[in-house]
Amino acid sequence: MRGKIAVTLLSSTLFACVQAQTPEMGAPATPPPPPAPPAAAPAVSAAVPAGDRLIVIRRATCDTFLSLTPEDRAAASLFYMGYSASRFRLKTVNANNIPDIQTRAIDNCSAQPERTVAWAFARAYSQSRGW
Repeated sequence: MRGKIAVTLLSSTLFACVQAQTPEMGAPATPPPPPAPPAAAPAVSAAVPAGDRLIVIRRATCDTFLSLTPEDRAAASLFYMGYSASRFRLKTVNANNIPDIQTRAIDNCSAQPERTVAWAFARAYSQSRGW
């Protein structure tokens, strides 16, 4: 026990003895950059309510998926590809097959918009053999 106390006191003493390094005398100190102006608050769309927007992963319908903007559909596609890969317990995915999987899933959703997005991507994986 005394050894632990001695080590703690010794390290505290050594830490207190360390002197801060000073800049070289020949080099002038550079002034700090001016503070950044405050960022404007992001615009919130009136169509989307503030707060959490919960989506039940296994119940989201293809109809809703197809109505998303192209950017949101691409993000959702990547999510559902990862979700499907996890459900199939895949360790690898052939990256060259990702566009094919996405196209097949969108085709599956277009053919049966009442089905779930999870179903469409699971079917797309099995159709493309994307693993």
